[in-house]
Amino acid sequence: MRVLVFVFLFITINYAFAQNANSENRLLKKTLKKDSILAEFSELYHLTNTIHPGQFMFCSKKEFDQTYQSLYKSIKTDLSIVEYYKLTATLMAKIKDGHTAVDRTQVVTLLKERLLFPFSIYKINSNYYLNRSTNENKDYAGLQILKINGIEIKSIVKEIEKYIHLEGRNETGLNTRFNIFPFYYFIFNPTDQFQIDYLDTNNRKQKKIIKGIPFETYTKSITEKIEPLQTEFKTGNLAILKFHSFANGYNENDRKKVEKQLDNFFTKLDSLKTNHLILDLRDNSGGSADIASYLFSYLTNKPFSYLDYQGAEYNTVEDWKHYAQNPNNIEEINLNETKLKNGLNCYTETDSIDVWWFEQQQNKPNYYKGNISVLINGGCFSTTGHLLALMREYKIGKFYGEYSQGSHYSNAGGQAFVLPYSKTLVWIPTFQYKMKTPNFQYDPKGIRPEVDIPIEPDDLKTKFDRPMDFVLKQIEGNK
Repeated sequence: MRVLVFVFLFITINYAFAQNANSENRLLKKTLKKDSILAEFSELYHLTNTIHPGQFMFCSKKEFDQTYQSLYKSIKTDLSIVEYYKLTATLMAKIKDGHTAVDRTQVVTLLKERLLFPFSIYKINSNYYLNRSTNENKDYAGLQILKINGIEIKSIVKEIEKYIHLEGRNETGLNTRFNIFPFYYFIFNPTDQFQIDYLDTNNRKQKKIIKGIPFETYTKSITEKIEPLQTEFKTGNLAILKFHSFANGYNENDRKKVEKQLDNFFTKLDSLKTNHLILDLRDNSGGSADIASYLFSYLTNKPFSYLDYQGAEYNTVEDWKHYAQNPNNIEEINLNETKLKNGLNCYTETDSIDVWWFEQQQNKPNYYKGNISVLINGGCFSTTGHLLALMREYKIGKFYGEYSQGSHYSNAGGQAFVLPYSKTLVWIPTFQYKMKTPNFQYDPKGIRPEVDIPIEPDDLKTKFDRPMDFVLKQIEGNK
């Protein structure tokens, strides 16, 4: 009987080891052939040069070409999936565009059986703090991390930043990307052994060996189920509108539901004569322009314009459309209907273009007439940046929190392209969308709040909402 048990355990252990080794081999073994990778990397370079509408807004052509040449020359042998991800992600991140990125799915799929670093991190001023993890690690939240496996955390982040895509000179968006720090740390150092140096609650240096966890376990533990739109009346004189996402506006039925929610909310605000509205847009990464415009129509006292132009770098889709994951969604450019603006072929407000965002929009008769406080952070991106730019242009509301990542434009298009050899998906914008905000003062770091409210390390542990608390006290004090 003991022999049978031993045999069973031996088989089980070796099977598990083989499964893990197989996953590791697929991730780290040099399975991608050098010559094929060189050819494909060159295709990625030329595809990006052909279609990206904002490629050289923050990175000169000389810088981009130098980065490409350096990465290209570094390919001296066959590569692993992880090594190739780092190359492609570094090239795309060089553009400094939040919509330009290498899809992580291929790597994440193979991470299921790996044990990863179990924390996200959060940057406050120039230091980094342990943040989100599973319940068993909750006591570490808010503690300053100094090293991982003997390497200074600042050195680790500096390397990781090379393949993190952010918009322009923005820095606040890093904390949004650090939500998946376990993934990035694996790309930096594919190990399952973790020793951390950190400062305890008494500011004393400590060392600790911590257990890794599967990436899927980590993502499930930090995922919060938050409704895209939430409303609350604190009192008859104070209401809160939280818009976590505009993505529920792409589907017509969902969009109608959201519009109905907004109609009911602002009707009640009007009937109660509510003087104070807190609009919480933190971590709203964007979505449907229809919803953002509909919301703005309740915030402004006058008609308004939305887009100035929708511009493309390319003249034709013929030579590159076949790379697209969904080529049928890419239409040919009609050069007879475009104008050249900022070096792009732009659709604008003309009689031949029947798109709502080029037409004057009407504000609602029962638009909100009270005071508006707006909460923003580095998670505000894309369409949310457009909305904030409109509010800043029309002098609506007072912004609190930290720099947004989005601004009065975005390079987007919702297209993924399949690299032919490795089958890597790469998100490259096909259009630039520019808001009609002629008086807007552009800042390459994003849109800055009138009142900066940085969170404090202990907030990571206690979940204290410092920006919201600050605004509520401001309103209470102004009564």
